[in-house]
Amino acid sequence: MFDIIIPIFRIPQDFLKRALDSILSQEAQPSYEVFIVDGTPADKAEYDVVSFVSSNYPSNFQVIKQDPSRLLVGGARNQGVSLGSNPYLLFLDGDDYWYSNWFSECLLAIENSQEKVAIWSAALDCEYPVHSPKTGTHYMRGVYGHYPKYESFLVSHPDFAYFYLLGHPPAPSATMIERKAFESVGGYNETLGIIEDTELLLRIVGDPRKVPILERRHYEFIPAITAYHWIGSENTTSRGSQSGVSELTEDMDSFFKSNSETFLSIHPFPKSKDIPADAPEGFYETTKGVMREQTIFSNV
Repeated sequence: MFDIIIPIFRIPQDFLKRALDSILSQEAQPSYEVFIVDGTPADKAEYDVVSFVSSNYPSNFQVIKQDPSRLLVGGARNQGVSLGSNPYLLFLDGDDYWYSNWFSECLLAIENSQEKVAIWSAALDCEYPVHSPKTGTHYMRGVYGHYPKYESFLVSHPDFAYFYLLGHPPAPSATMIERKAFESVGGYNETLGIIEDTELLLRIVGDPRKVPILERRHYEFIPAITAYHWIGSENTTSRGSQSGVSELTEDMDSFFKSNSETFLSIHPFPKSKDIPADAPEGFYETTKGVMREQTIFSNV
């Protein structure tokens, strides 16, 4: 049923344990394979990931060293996908973890979705750093990935999922993708160290300015909170070989700028004429830095 892809880079053992335990703790237990793709250089490894996983988890949990020809975090995910054959792909970053309802929500979504749906995502609890000159850095929590005003509009305009995802990209750890749709676009762009997840989703659903309506795929929101998501400068896929940024590099601004420029050369911002006239204000604009409007809701 599922291939689960987990890219890791110098991940603390307790983080990895938390992520892997969350798979075993799922209320539903369909068939699945787990591919942990480790981009940690040998001289930077703090423990033996292969030994840890083989000693504590079933045989369907496999550790694979990231192939040097597979670049960045997108390459790590592509490598994991290439090793499996299940029809649905789930992605879990090593410093995130799933709540026990994620498999159940995925199975329900697959059963009830229309044929053109190729991407599903849910909301996540999110913790992120906020810096104050007076108090220093502290951490705030909120819900990431739920935008009711725009989601309801998308239900009536599913062929415009591209513009919705351009402004409201879900996190990989709460996203399910149909394998055949993933493979049809060639997987992740391995030249991008950031925004690679959003860029993939946009190619899957298809740009309305370029792709005929019959060839566009749909996106569907799963109305539940299904995971915990960490955002920060030290999260495990933002440093080192999996992101393309050296651990010692402090010039993150130039790295983000170059990646953003590449992204926008592939996916330029739409003009007003490209968006349905009845789309709510802000339908695609959060990628420009507009504050995302989100609503906390009960997890049922």
